Amino acid sequence: MYVRLCTAILSLAFVLPLTAQQSASAAGKGIDPLARGEIFNIVDWDGGALPRRYERSDQLPMSLEDVGKLSAGKFSVAAITKLLEERRCACDASVDALLALKQAGVAEEVIQAVSLHSLPPNRSFGLTISLDFEGLGNQAVSSKARKGYLYLIVPDGNKERIFVGNLQAILTGHWQRDALVDQSDLLLPKRVRRVSFAAEVPLKTYGPKKALVFTSTKPDIYTSADIPEQDRAAVQEFEFDYPSSSLERICNLQVLYRQDAMLANRWHLERTYFQCEWD
Repeated sequence: MYVRLCTAILSLAFVLPLTAQQSASAAGKGIDPLARGEIFNIVDWDGGALPRRYERSDQLPMSLEDVGKLSAGKFSVAAITKLLEERRCACDASVDALLALKQAGVAEEVIQAVSLHSLPPNRSFGLTISLDFEGLGNQAVSSKARKGYLYLIVPDGNKERIFVGNLQAILTGHWQRDALVDQSDLLLPKRVRRVSFAAEVPLKTYGPKKALVFTSTKPDIYTSADIPEQDRAAVQEFEFDYPSSSLERICNLQVLYRQDAMLANRWHLERTYFQCEWD
């Protein structure tokens, strides 16, 4: 199953989660999150290993719904247990989930098999971020943008994961995955530079989530409560669902910037695309 959302982001820094209350408290005490080591520059991701892809079998893992259906269909305990052993279960194996199976009439031997053969819970996902910079081809390449910082905020329970990218740092740097990917249009000369970073990103709470994406001139936004009023109107919201367990834990973020035809020393955010694969 693919979960897709069009978002806008890169990030050249990863912020360990702070609640809005913690951020306000830190500000009141004069504590700088940068000085406390709570922000990590994503250049540390440079050359990071790309997420490994699961080699699929012909059949996907079972779900709790599948187990309930088989039990209601009078499949034997031995048969359901064997299926769980062969295919495993991409499911929530918490105490509450197991109690729900018991209340639905599922045999205890099957419930034990669910607990034994469930995939481990998701605690993080592999994230690859790719930025495309589409130049004009006949103009000098700029390292400036109207709003120099891009943000992605992802909720994680009562905390938030904050990603922020400094475009100038990205454009002026040289990276492990850094290449020209498109010079094909002879009528409209252009150069597309793609810079990619990869890392494992923590995300520990499950279910529906709403990501916030926006640009800003402000480099020190640590929570959604810090978003300046002048930037809030342009904040984009994207909903996705994070499963408790899954075969895959891979997300890819693509961002396209285009050089201004009139002001060649500026870049504009053109479009974004975000795709996650769980199964």
